[in-house]
Amino acid sequence: MLSALACLALLWGASRATAYEIGQTSVTYYDQARNNRPVPTYVFYPAETAGQDVPVAPAPEGGYAVVSLGHGFLIPWDDYQYLWEGLVPAGYVVALPATETGMLPSHIELGRDLAFVVRSLRAEGENPASPFFGAISEAGAVMGHSMGGGASILGAAEDPTVTAVANLAAAETNPSAIAAAQNVTAPALLFSGSMDCVTPPESHQIPMYQALASDCRTLVSLTGASHCQFAENNFTCSLGEIGCASPTLTRDEQHALTLSLLLPWLDYALNGSLWGWIEFEELLQSTTGITHELECQPTSVAEGAGGPAWSGPGVLSASAAFPNPFVERAALFYTLSAPADVRVRILSLTGRVVATIEDGHRAAGTHAVVWDGCDRLGCRAAAGVYACEVEAAGERERSAMVLVR
Repeated sequence: MLSALACLALLWGASRATAYEIGQTSVTYYDQARNNRPVPTYVFYPAETAGQDVPVAPAPEGGYAVVSLGHGFLIPWDDYQYLWEGLVPAGYVVALPATETGMLPSHIELGRDLAFVVRSLRAEGENPASPFFGAISEAGAVMGHSMGGGASILGAAEDPTVTAVANLAAAETNPSAIAAAQNVTAPALLFSGSMDCVTPPESHQIPMYQALASDCRTLVSLTGASHCQFAENNFTCSLGEIGCASPTLTRDEQHALTLSLLLPWLDYALNGSLWGWIEFEELLQSTTGITHELECQPTSVAEGAGGPAWSGPGVLSASAAFPNPFVERAALFYTLSAPADVRVRILSLTGRVVATIEDGHRAAGTHAVVWDGCDRLGCRAAAGVYACEVEAAGERERSAMVLVR
């Protein structure tokens, strides 16, 4: 099972336009609004060469989105290595505040730290003296595990500039993350483990999910997953699981499955990619070993990073591909209200041109094109999600199509 789950994460990573090396640095931010509170933070970021304080890799248009990650109770910040090793190569800056590490942590202050770190890195992106100048997106997510997961909701509830919330086996907090969820309107993704006896979903993640005010929320339960395996191996966390039934997933399997779903969701929530959303929905339906609840209408999706552009009324209008999904071939019809030069291309999730199936001047009227599932070299394309893009008279329309084998 490990190889199959690991492949999900690897395949998504391979679909990204660039696989970055991992740079790292540490910094202490000071929150003047909280009596100059120090927030020591470890930052991992996309780089061309791996290492400490190496230059940030040239950022794509719009910059790198920030994910601020909160630790669990008595779990060190660096016990989440698999997350930054999965997210940074895909083009995210991952920041881990090392605060509230003692026996009596303040949940609300940790939540505020998570949101504050997102704002601080945004400010770094606007500071010409910062190594992150020009490299940070306006988009930023708060995320966390266990106590840090509940704190992520507390932080998002107080800070409307938080773009998205994701958490792993989130724990109810004091003040209540369940109550605070009523003030969270950002897209939210909550993971739970079916064998979590530390923060049972019925009294932690499920009521948080139900209380969210977000119009795009998802709760994913990993069958056979435990509470502590959302982090690296940690003795203190394991003590809390004494007496619990043993998970049926290994730690590596749980990590791979989490990343396979988290990466495309973040691409939608932070980068505005409809293809990220399509991939996420496909995985929810096709991945074994999970159950989920989903309430979402992804209508406000920005174009970028391979995302589709939907044009308004004009010379061109195009239908969706049919049949969809398809095995051998699919047809698409487009209508021109006036003669125009037309180009029809098949694109991968990253925007790579797989095939051009129409290119020339066409008269006004309705036309049909067919894709036979082959690339421009005549080889059979791999199964997956593609876009059919029609361009004419300066207008462009795209529709998703799913090739199955």
